[in-house]
Amino acid sequence: MLAINIEDDTIRLTSFKGRKISFCAEVPLMAGWVQNGVIIDRLAVGQQIIKTVVDNRISNKDVSVCVSATHSIYRVVFVPRLDRALMAEAARKEMERVCPVPLDTLYTSWQDIKTSDVEVGLCLLGLPHDNVDSVIDTITIAGLRLKSLELKPLAVSRVIDEATAIVLNLQSNGFDITIIDKGVPELIRSLTFPQVDMPDTEKMVVIKEELLRTVNFHNSSRTERQLGNSTACFISGQMQGIATQDIGYVVRPLPELMTYPAWVDTGRFAANTGLILKETGDKSGLMKVEIDVMPRVVEPAQVVAARSGMVPLIALIIGVLIIIVVYILSSTADTGINDLQSKINQQQKLITDTQASITQQKNEGAGQLDQYRQQLISLKEPLDALAQQRAYSERDLGTVTGMLPAIMYLTSIIDDGSSIVLEGSAPSSEMILDYASDLRQSSNFSNVRLTSMENLSYSNFKFIINLDLKR
Repeated sequence: MLAINIEDDTIRLTSFKGRKISFCAEVPLMAGWVQNGVIIDRLAVGQQIIKTVVDNRISNKDVSVCVSATHSIYRVVFVPRLDRALMAEAARKEMERVCPVPLDTLYTSWQDIKTSDVEVGLCLLGLPHDNVDSVIDTITIAGLRLKSLELKPLAVSRVIDEATAIVLNLQSNGFDITIIDKGVPELIRSLTFPQVDMPDTEKMVVIKEELLRTVNFHNSSRTERQLGNSTACFISGQMQGIATQDIGYVVRPLPELMTYPAWVDTGRFAANTGLILKETGDKSGLMKVEIDVMPRVVEPAQVVAARSGMVPLIALIIGVLIIIVVYILSSTADTGINDLQSKINQQQKLITDTQASITQQKNEGAGQLDQYRQQLISLKEPLDALAQQRAYSERDLGTVTGMLPAIMYLTSIIDDGSSIVLEGSAPSSEMILDYASDLRQSSNFSNVRLTSMENLSYSNFKFIINLDLKR
């Protein structure tokens, strides 16, 4: 099996035999092919995967792939133990309650984890369609068999050897923060940097601020199990080297659960290792959650051989020749030459008429092809405009969610193409004002207005923010 992790700038591929990695590669991607975990140019990325598989003579076409957690929703709620059918209904209702967007815009999955004799934890996951569909389409284009999909932070968390820990996965464009308690990921945040090309020192400032917010939020909701400075912190990804300095927690190296070639930086391939451990059923790690987010069975596209337009003509000619030979052999000696010539002339006319018909159909087909090409050209401009609008929307949504503090919640996001209306709640008015101020600093919005702020109860403020978009 091949494990694949697609980042914004790199594809990481591994295959294995037993506990040994038999193949390992990093393939660079052009800027813009993948944006915030969504594969934009699926054909180009699929071709890179095909080339890597062919060049390295990889025969096994089964693959397991990571899905980006950007714009995803992950929550853990605790409910009484229920019948399986009732548990599914409880999971659906809880997902509706915690999700700020309609459920039909997400692929939803869940898993129940036994926490006591009377209670279970429901791990709820909602993924935007584009995160999942773009991966499925790309793997199909590559002609591979997709066996499973898993959220990237869950795959990375599978490689750690502590039941309670902080896991950071740091990439050039953004980072994931996962809080694990008793083997259950309780909190996952996937954030993008304000600017991809900002210096590493500034990226570290962003990482440390968001990590502090995330831990404080966890500690405020789990007073009986606090995370402190002695909590183990595991760091993976291509920026792991700079993050070991003064992170505020005890940084521990990732355990070597698979044997990689000596030249490989195993921290960059942590997600691949997690995928392999899940597929092999290896329980070396302590994480209990295994949610497969693949919404449907996907088979690689089949290549169908085209039939040549000359086949009917050749078959007709062969049939005519057989008729003539049979006629000659079965004719009596006194059959007149004129009768035979007449038969031959009739068959020759049939061949000529058939050739003319095929030529006419070919010319008509060429004319229709030209019409289709003109239609495609006329559709290119509106399609390009839609693609640009989609890119703007993804950028703006990433800014809105990326700047949101961990202890603030958005209950509604409405984007009409020219403005965005945010509704949500926060524990204090100061936090709402700071959030609005941060949004004003973004270059994405021409105007940011806090149109409503209402104190519903102690530590519960409701707000509405209007954002005018730059286009």
